[in-house]
Amino acid sequence: MATKISNLSELYPIVREEEKISEGVLAMIGRFDLKRLLKPLTGFKTRGISVMTVLSALILCRFRGLSIYSMYKSGQMQIDENTLYRTMNNPQMDWRSLLFGAVMQFLKIVRQKGSDNESIKCYIVDDTTVPKSGRTIEGISKIYDHVEQCCILGFKMLTLALWDGKSLLPIDFSLHRESEDKNWGLKIKELKRLFSKKRDEKSPSSKRFKELDMDKPSMVLQMLGRACKHNILASYVLMDSWFITDSMIKGIRALRKGMMHVVGICKMDKRKFTVEGRELNSQAIIKMKDCKKFKHKSRKYKSEYIKVDATYKETPVRLFYVKYRGADKWKLVLTTDLSLSFTKAMEIYQIRWSIEVFFKECKQYLRLGQAQNTDFDGQIADTAIALITHLMLSLQLRFQAYETMGGLFRDVQDQMIYDTLYERIMTVILEIIVHLLELLSIDLDETIKRMIGCDEKSKQVINLLNAANQMNRNVLKNEMVK
Repeated sequence: MATKISNLSELYPIVREEEKISEGVLAMIGRFDLKRLLKPLTGFKTRGISVMTVLSALILCRFRGLSIYSMYKSGQMQIDENTLYRTMNNPQMDWRSLLFGAVMQFLKIVRQKGSDNESIKCYIVDDTTVPKSGRTIEGISKIYDHVEQCCILGFKMLTLALWDGKSLLPIDFSLHRESEDKNWGLKIKELKRLFSKKRDEKSPSSKRFKELDMDKPSMVLQMLGRACKHNILASYVLMDSWFITDSMIKGIRALRKGMMHVVGICKMDKRKFTVEGRELNSQAIIKMKDCKKFKHKSRKYKSEYIKVDATYKETPVRLFYVKYRGADKWKLVLTTDLSLSFTKAMEIYQIRWSIEVFFKECKQYLRLGQAQNTDFDGQIADTAIALITHLMLSLQLRFQAYETMGGLFRDVQDQMIYDTLYERIMTVILEIIVHLLELLSIDLDETIKRMIGCDEKSKQVINLLNAANQMNRNVLKNEMVK
């Protein structure tokens, strides 16, 4: 089967089956036992309507791909829209605990089904841009969008996810703003118009609001610490170059007595590693090792690489300097696991790209970031609901090859039954990588991120690849004729 780019997302066929959604949503809520998850909120008041009912209605909106207002006006929802907004904006709602509870339910169901596997489990850390158009949204700022390469209005959403070998589970998240020293990129008049409200210092809302201005590395370590306390464990933490720092590496290695290792792309900057008793930057290391004795070739990744064991700020690390076929520059893959081979390190790191697909799916099908609620608490609620809904869909997709639920999901086509989401993603990505590296010699990691994050850029690159392949075929035909 030839995998198509359109198969990168499996959520599309689910969210379009609108006439069957209500029954399926209720079945999934029952499976997740959300009533038990909401026990800590039994004292929460919603004017005669249970929190369970309100949460079910909010999740149903996501399945239908509609806003709360649209659902209410269309008559598809009987609960007053103001009741839903009051719940979302309530500072006592602990959305973080609710998301953790949903993840724990997911893992429990997987274990009960006997679907747990021995695959390598990895945490994945990444952030994404959440654009906003409302200029009075509490905590809003100008942020830099690396896909569009310009500043826009919105938040940066930092996410910690778990790859369990088959599914990507969002565990925790935080929203951040940028440019504090420049009034967050806003004019004085715009700052005055921003929504604001008083919060109890001990409320979940207050803690969330303070995270707006926390530095992301510190936030990541807090998220990992909370995940470990919930006994959600993994062997590796995967990150891109923005998060690979000395403090981050040491912080991760200190968790659970060093049970987790780091694998990530590292910037080729002026940072120094201790190699054979000498402190050298990456350029000096490559110059020292740039000979046949130290160079190795990888047919699988069509590249050559140099393996170097070193120390980075007292932490033992293994460095893989990689140059792909046709590329001019070396890339650096760093890991704290000194037992990893080059091939295994690359296989593990590529799992990180699954979070890019996750962001794309949530934005495109689950309305992630589309809420224009001026209350920051409402923005947190909107994000949490999208992630909980994704968890439910992921669980159903995991068992849909041999199980149905309320007619929610369409019959699975033959070619989609046995392939997991990750296997199909990797088939597509690896095919793209080969062509990109051979024909274009461009930055691998940044390319994958931009392709998945922007549909228009994806189409442009795919068209370019198709044209290049056709050109190659024509050349071969001409040679055969000769």
